[in-house]
Amino acid sequence: MRPAFSVLAAAAAFIACAAFGADTVLWPTESRAFDRGEPFENFIQPTAGKLPPSGLFGDVRNGGYRFHEGIDIKSVRRDRKGEPLDDVYAAMDGKVVMANHVAGNSSYGRYVVLEHPQCDVAVYTLYAHLREIDPGVKEGAEVKAGARLGMMGRSATYKISRDCAHLHFEVGLRCGSNFDRWYNARNYKTKNRFGNFNGMNLVGMDPLDFMKAARDGRLDSGFGNYIKSQKTAFVVRFYTKKTPDFAKLYPGLVEDAGAKAGWDIYFTWFGLPQKMTRIKNPRIGATEGEFEITQYDPDEINRKCRRFVSVDANGNLRHTKLLVDTLQKMF
Repeated sequence: MRPAFSVLAAAAAFIACAAFGADTVLWPTESRAFDRGEPFENFIQPTAGKLPPSGLFGDVRNGGYRFHEGIDIKSVRRDRKGEPLDDVYAAMDGKVVMANHVAGNSSYGRYVVLEHPQCDVAVYTLYAHLREIDPGVKEGAEVKAGARLGMMGRSATYKISRDCAHLHFEVGLRCGSNFDRWYNARNYKTKNRFGNFNGMNLVGMDPLDFMKAARDGRLDSGFGNYIKSQKTAFVVRFYTKKTPDFAKLYPGLVEDAGAKAGWDIYFTWFGLPQKMTRIKNPRIGATEGEFEITQYDPDEINRKCRRFVSVDANGNLRHTKLLVDTLQKMF
């Protein structure tokens, strides 16, 4: 049983939760450092290397060669053994779409995914490495912003040291609703236990910037406008008569006026699809399933990790397997 003081502290932390933005976005842990405007070093947990930026989003690890999909949030309360006691809260009203209770099944450890259908674009939020998940947090359950989901921990398929225990928190979109079909066609050795909420089907955006946007009112005009405002790294023109699964999931990111020959898909450098528009000037003779890169920002695609598009020594534009896989999951 948890001691009474920790229950009282958790209640106080919940009351102190600051609400940001029109859709009520809350910080997902007991830490109040972000709310107070403190520097990220005060609430972001670095990896074992102790470099503060390593707990942020993006190409922040292994000298820029390893991507981190979310942010890692520090513990503010621990027991006598040094294990975290922080409660973890739903960042927004939502629905539980994944609750993995078996730590060894995923590199996320015990984790919960919520979707937020009340938003104009139904983003997901993900809460990983939990020590425990509340019994009522089951797939299909509706939760309110600030509802307790579980306790911060260090569960994973790899070792997280006690002093590096944290909440891995993500905000993003999923590529599609038919991930099992894509996954099974590749004959992976392990079964997909997580359906459409397998991490391979999720594309995160920067959760810290998302929280700042909520606090600063940049989400008031809608999540779709926020996503579209991200810097575009490249545009893929995909020729098909089909309506992609991604477009059905996120109609708020779709502009449907144009030829029925295919889609222009705008991507950030880290692979977040920002918007999809019908092709306005299709190329004569293009075949079903053909795609091409029509625009790119040289500075944005010049990355050490998460490379979707590159330019070779002769100046020729190349696409990677990562881009092909992403398009297949979207369609």
